[in-house]
Amino acid sequence: MAIAPLSHGAALGATIVSAVLFGLAFPPWGLKPLAWIALAPFFTAIRAGGLARSAALAALWSVLAAWVVGDWMPDAVAVYFLQPKLVGFLFFLGIALTMAAPYYVGFAAAYHTLGRRYGRRVLPLLGAAAWVAAELGRGRLFTGSALFIGNPWALIGYSQIGFDPLMQIACVTGIYGVGFAVAAVNAGVAELLLALRATPGALWGALPGLAFSALPAMAVLAFGAVDLATASPKAIGAGEPVPVAIVQGHVDLGSRWRADFYGRNLDVYLEGTLDALRRARPALVFWPESALTFFLEEEPAFQHAIARVLAAGDLELLAGGPRSEGETTYTPDAPQPRYFNSVFLLSPDGRIRARYDKEFLVPFSEYFPFQGIDLLRRQFERVRVFTPGSRISPIRTRAGPAGILICNEAMLPEVAAARVRAGAEILVNPSNDTWIASEKFAKQLFELITLRAVEERRWLIRASTSGPSAIVDPWGRIEVRSAPFTRDVLTGTVRPVSELTTYARVGDLFALSCVGAVAGTLLAGRRGVRSAARRSGV
Repeated sequence: MAIAPLSHGAALGATIVSAVLFGLAFPPWGLKPLAWIALAPFFTAIRAGGLARSAALAALWSVLAAWVVGDWMPDAVAVYFLQPKLVGFLFFLGIALTMAAPYYVGFAAAYHTLGRRYGRRVLPLLGAAAWVAAELGRGRLFTGSALFIGNPWALIGYSQIGFDPLMQIACVTGIYGVGFAVAAVNAGVAELLLALRATPGALWGALPGLAFSALPAMAVLAFGAVDLATASPKAIGAGEPVPVAIVQGHVDLGSRWRADFYGRNLDVYLEGTLDALRRARPALVFWPESALTFFLEEEPAFQHAIARVLAAGDLELLAGGPRSEGETTYTPDAPQPRYFNSVFLLSPDGRIRARYDKEFLVPFSEYFPFQGIDLLRRQFERVRVFTPGSRISPIRTRAGPAGILICNEAMLPEVAAARVRAGAEILVNPSNDTWIASEKFAKQLFELITLRAVEERRWLIRASTSGPSAIVDPWGRIEVRSAPFTRDVLTGTVRPVSELTTYARVGDLFALSCVGAVAGTLLAGRRGVRSAARRSGV
């Protein structure tokens, strides 16, 4: 379909406006309705220009949108790596250009091509499918590789967290069903904007396409309304309620492992546990990732101190801390031990009943791919260079088999689904967030992680060092929640659930179907062009 071109200045302005509106839909502003129109100016710029310019605008949009959402990153990187802020900004730029821009450039190329071949009624749905394909690639493509891990931060569907009727479709499609609905409306609005630049007749012709583009959102909302109307523990086969507690210590753990931190802050978590016992009678208490600043298996005195508190309330404890295999006393000639980022389950007598070692580590944070680059090399001091674990089977607790998702693992929906398929009946997310002193980051991460509860229809317990910590029900509703950067103790109940959702069974089949639909349509169109050329003798 021929479109009157936009000037370079107008296309640039539309791209900038789109990136800003996109960022404002996420915390801390949380202007959720903006997400439904935020992409439309960007889509308009792609449609009303050449392919090369569309690709350049997509790369620019990727960086600008990432900045509006994640301008906390340069400071966090500078603190973590002990480098100037300029290094933090360059690191941010590298992340945006490698882990976002290629996917949106690919989207722009596909959407631009589809716009040349298809009418306004079909194009919004094809454009939404192309957007989902780009987000799927960004969120999953390199997870588990040596250099990268999936980057699902600020997928457009996450802007709608808290709008409960819209989120329930995630138990079938994951976040990508929500993103499809939002992107389709944006594509319909883009066609309307383009029609406004054309003849009055074109405007009337775009209105049916806009209505058609709203059908996915209407279907998703109808599904969510029916689902919430029947939402109850009994409806999903949940077991009896189990009282639990979460201790949020909000103590300084530093960005590096330091010898003078060894054993520090144990008293904070023990006092928080005693406070939980005074408030309620939990069967199980949760401490965050890195709450233990010592090697638990090597410290019987610390184990005994923990056991005295647990025995007083007949409590189980799930707590995060480092683990080693090999001699931890450092000498220059001794073989280096292997370290793991672990979670331990302790019985009321202080014995370690089970353990989980983190499987998906963060490059440049928990291991370092490029040892020779001094500029980016952080002084890990051995204990922060981790080895990935391999166990995915749940830890059996009093609240049911627990699927453990340490810190960033809860960002990856495929990892949560694997835990549930392995038998997890609750999900637990111990996290260390203290080193990023940004409420913006804390709120964005928290909202992203709550969707795991909806996808899997599981109670989710999040125990963060600095918050928010929370108990989230299987429909994504917050039962209790702490404020960021506070010391707090939360109490509530969870229920084990054994039934599997559609998403747990089939994973990202919906998103993969979008990839297939776009690829098939592009190939079919290309064959059609070739056939037409042959018939005309070209």
